[in-house]
Amino acid sequence: MATLLLIAGCSSTTEGEASPRVETSTTVATPTTPWDPCTIPDEAIERAGLNVETKESGIFGRDQNGFKICGWESQPSDSKYYFSIFVGLEGIDYIDDTSKFDRLQSVRVGTRDATQYQQLGADASLNCGAAFTAGAELIMTTLNTSALVDLVPYDPCTELSELTASLDSELPN
Repeated sequence: MATLLLIAGCSSTTEGEASPRVETSTTVATPTTPWDPCTIPDEAIERAGLNVETKESGIFGRDQNGFKICGWESQPSDSKYYFSIFVGLEGIDYIDDTSKFDRLQSVRVGTRDATQYQQLGADASLNCGAAFTAGAELIMTTLNTSALVDLVPYDPCTELSELTASLDSELPN
């Protein structure tokens, strides 16, 4: 959100004569709380192939470390993974923390340049994460496959990219 401030005044071009001038200043407001991904309409969640009945705000109902979090399971006939969106007031360098994330690589997710990552110690054949910024916010999407799945019928990073791309128009720019 930008605020434009106009100040009108006079400046002198030749001694004794005043001429009008306009000074401008642009201020970008930084949000004090992150955007809440649970505000994504149910219709968009269904179109993405997720089960709206499984929506969970936060982790065990609570936001974590300043991040707004929302997640959904895949459709009941699949029930193979859990998709989450984390939104915080952090920069992309947040995922450079080697005590939490590894296997970073640049990718394209929908219309966005993103960084694909794994949580430290996560099995890449079951889980994937992608992060990108939108203004002052860091958006992280994750896909975690159920531990009960014996044979994963999809590549977690490809599935995550497709889910995130399908929700792109609902995410902040």
